Amino acid sequence: MSDHDNGASPPDRSYPPPPPVDAPTADDSGGSIVLGLVLGLVGTALGAFGPFFVFLPDGGGLLLLWLVPIVLVVGIALTVKGSTRRTGVGMLLGWAVGLLVSAGTCLYLLSTLGVG
Repeated sequence: MSDHDNGASPPDRSYPPPPPVDAPTADDSGGSIVLGLVLGLVGTALGAFGPFFVFLPDGGGLLLLWLVPIVLVVGIALTVKGSTRRTGVGMLLGWAVGLLVSAGTCLYLLSTLGVG
């Protein structure tokens, strides 16, 4: 007989419980995805359709074209900071969706007007 066959119970192999997981704090999950989505969509739509507003005084319509890259840069900056991460992600999503919708609308308008 070996040492292990002495009729004793098997060794206790239980593990300690895992440490508790803290709930996300405001530093980890700040901002609002919906707010960022709205800002991204509106900013990108205004920027994409800026040339249609050339009748504004002092070329204000052409200045609206700068909104497209500005929304992208602001969205990236907000995403990097932890307390505004959700707003930044929302802005980037809004930017992408707005760019796709604007491009599709532009192609539709160009095809129906017979330009191109």
